Amino acid sequence: MDAVTLPKDVDEPITMLIWSADEFVPVTMMLGLGMVIGQVVIMLLLSYFVIRLYRRFRDNRQDGLPLHLAYWIGLLPSKAITVPNPYIREFLP
Repeated sequence: MDAVTLPKDVDEPITMLIWSADEFVPVTMMLGLGMVIGQVVIMLLLSYFVIRLYRRFRDNRQDGLPLHLAYWIGLLPSKAITVPNPYIREFLP
């Protein structure tokens, strides 16, 4: 029987290549934009600096803050019954 390797922590984020899942999105978006405008190298270098700024922002704040901010400004709306509409700022009785 072969040994099975287990991750160190259960809460570890998903890793794609060398980035976590939330860092992978800007890289792919800037890579795609670089292909469209014909400046792939410049956009990849720019994505490197964007990821460094994002890591500094993410590591100095509470866990999950970027997701909460994305919900607050309306980027993650949900049609679930238990999740209120992010555009409703006041709840009246």
